[in-house]
Amino acid sequence: MPRKGVSLQEKRERILRIYHESKEVFNLKEVEKLGSKAGVVLQTVKDVNQALVDDALVDCDKIGSGNYFWSFPSKLSQSRKRKLSELEQRRHTAQEKLAKVQQNIEEQKSLRSDSVRTNISRGNFGGVLMEWIICEQDERVQKLRRLEEQKAKVNGLRTKVQHLAENDPAILEELERKVRMAKEGSDRWTDNVYTLKSWVVKKRGVEGKEVDKWLGIKDDFDYVE
Repeated sequence: MPRKGVSLQEKRERILRIYHESKEVFNLKEVEKLGSKAGVVLQTVKDVNQALVDDALVDCDKIGSGNYFWSFPSKLSQSRKRKLSELEQRRHTAQEKLAKVQQNIEEQKSLRSDSVRTNISRGNFGGVLMEWIICEQDERVQKLRRLEEQKAKVNGLRTKVQHLAENDPAILEELERKVRMAKEGSDRWTDNVYTLKSWVVKKRGVEGKEVDKWLGIKDDFDYVE
């Protein structure tokens, strides 16, 4: 039986694991070598690694004359926090739109009822009033059309909110679980940033201040809250 190939998601996880477990900075050749040892086809390592960079899961910067790559669990935690925040914002926005459209529908219904009561109270169907009634009918047609448009919006928003309510809770729960796991590990890795800085200074012959700049180490660098 032929051996089953490695999926793209599994390739991404294996490459990401190299960074998180090694606590090192690598050039592309080193990533390709380690990725191949981890079971990722050598010819695909470069593309998978670049996809991780594009998704902001792996950092890349030019140090000296070459490009170097690194990643820490804290970055994964931050990415998942952003995704969680985006999902919650989408749901909140959809619910606000739904409430506003429903309010507009109630206002349209109220205006229509007031118009009918006013016409009945007049009790005069002379020529001038008939002309006015025709205008009122045209206005009601426009209001009814607007009402149907609002109803269509409500249905669309209801579907969207229901989709978020039925599907996203599972996604949100999974994201929250992963965020918690990532945070638990991220505090252990903060010291690795300084280890990484020392490694680059010693191995690559780069000044400490330059490494701070390349790695984005600021004065307020601290553990993930």
